[in-house]
Amino acid sequence: MLQNFEFCVPTRFVFGKGAEHKIGEKLRIMGIKKVLIHHDNGRFLFDSGLLDGIHEDLKRHGISYCELGGVLPNPRLSLVYQGIELARDEKVDFILAIGGGSVIDSAKAIGIGSPYSGDVWDFFSRGIHPEESLPVGVLLTLPATGSESSRVTVINNTDEKKKLLTSADAVRPAIVFMNPELTFSLPPFMTACGVVDMFSHTCERYFSPDPEIGVIDRMAEGILKTLVKVGPDLMNDPHNYSHRAEVMWIGTIAHNDTVGVGRTQDWATHEIGNELSALYDTPHGATLSIIMGSWMRYVYKKDIGRFARYAEEVFDVTPGSDPEKTALLGIERTEEFFRSMKMPTCFSDFKIPTDGIDAMLERIAFRGEHHTIGGFAPLTPEDVRAIYEMASR
Repeated sequence: MLQNFEFCVPTRFVFGKGAEHKIGEKLRIMGIKKVLIHHDNGRFLFDSGLLDGIHEDLKRHGISYCELGGVLPNPRLSLVYQGIELARDEKVDFILAIGGGSVIDSAKAIGIGSPYSGDVWDFFSRGIHPEESLPVGVLLTLPATGSESSRVTVINNTDEKKKLLTSADAVRPAIVFMNPELTFSLPPFMTACGVVDMFSHTCERYFSPDPEIGVIDRMAEGILKTLVKVGPDLMNDPHNYSHRAEVMWIGTIAHNDTVGVGRTQDWATHEIGNELSALYDTPHGATLSIIMGSWMRYVYKKDIGRFARYAEEVFDVTPGSDPEKTALLGIERTEEFFRSMKMPTCFSDFKIPTDGIDAMLERIAFRGEHHTIGGFAPLTPEDVRAIYEMASR
């Protein structure tokens, strides 16, 4: 950890079996009077009785509520506007997101937009940082993005075909309820997307230009190694509580900066992949598995030693006399890991057209004097084009 840092995660975690039954009790202690329940209208909420149970629990503790469903993957700005209007009209003092990253990000955007006098899109498009929010809570049913305790929210403006983020301490949820049993019925593809997202969040921090290997790197390697073991096992044994619990907690620590403090982070894979979501509405986890291998092959020579260590520590590749061969083998194992969970590793695997590269490049926010993205290996538009072309073969 070579750099100075400040780190605070104020989110309270209520983890384990039956965590959802503590929502009313905890919110009453927090002094909450009225809740906006936000979700995706998924059948699981209704068929399982989960939503009815939350309604009854809130009533039992003297808390009233209103409701807004309809969140889609790559959450829409249009629904955020509806949520802000509803929150203001109903004078809610808390937002409860039930779901995964898309619902949570939508709830966060409603939270920061409700007390703001301007357009909530300002936070995403104009570089304005939100300073206050309605408190947001989460009942996590889809571990993936780590949004339940991160300071980031990502929203898709379909009118402008832009998917942008804002980041601030005010964005972090106040409390999250995490019961791994609620994830037993997740479809395999959604489980796999979640694991890939966690893997990528960790890699975005692990592949850093900071040369020293220390405790944060070893923590990241432990997360990645666990995902490589547990991810494919979950595809065959979706009711394994231990594996579901591991994945649920990893999703949180992979993205609340536990393994990112004191270092330069990369984030190019996310920025490149996000444009696949913005243009083609591709699920976030799939964009990452499509782009990551090509990004790795394009940049690994920036620090062959770190890539070789990644291969050895994460995939148990036996060190050889040629670190470059070890590094390349680690990249191959990465894509094999994704394929073992039936995730795409190129455009054709997901039937994504190859004629949108120019449109995606135009929307990426290249920055600085040299017009680049990425902290590990700064990438120009020409570099990103090459990565897209590699991934489209």
